[in-house]
Parts: sequence; structure tokens; C-alpha cells
Amino acid sequence: MTDLLEDYSLLSEDELDEKINDILKKIEIAYSMGHGVALQQLEFHLENMKMELGDKLEKQRFDLIQGKVPEQYTVTDDDKLIKEEEE
Repeated sequence: MTDLLEDYSLLSEDELDEKINDILKKIEIAYSMGHGVALQQLEFHLENMKMELGDKLEKQRFDLIQGKVPEQYTVTDDDKLIKEEEE
């Protein structure tokens, strides 16, 4: 079954966004024509694409934040050793 599913992780954010818009148009058509089974399949793929896009954006935000942590809040092994020496 997984062979039939597209690997959305291989797509860029722009490609995912384009595919999501395409699926939304197809959902509108399927809904207006009363094709329930096709609608369910399209909604399934839409949800998977949205989750993948969310994961990509979350990773992008995390990577962005990583470089902005002030040095004073970075805990290293050196800090741990200094605290142990003070005790």
C-alpha cells in the first residue's frame, strides 16, 4: 500500500503548496459532482501534504531559532564542570 503513496518529503515547500492548491480544486470538483470515494481519497492526500508541509516549516523555524540562542543560555559540558568544581 505504501508503494502507492507519494513520498511528499521529497518535495519542496513550493511544490507542496502547489500540490495542495491543486488538490483543493479537485476536492471542490469531486464534492460538486457527489463523488464521495474520490473526495475521501483526495482529503487523505491533502492531510498528508499538509502534515509534511507543517513538518518542513517547523524544521525551518527550529533551524532559524538555533542560531539565535544567546551564548549565556547555551549549556555545555564546561559549565557543568565549573559548577561541580564550585561545590
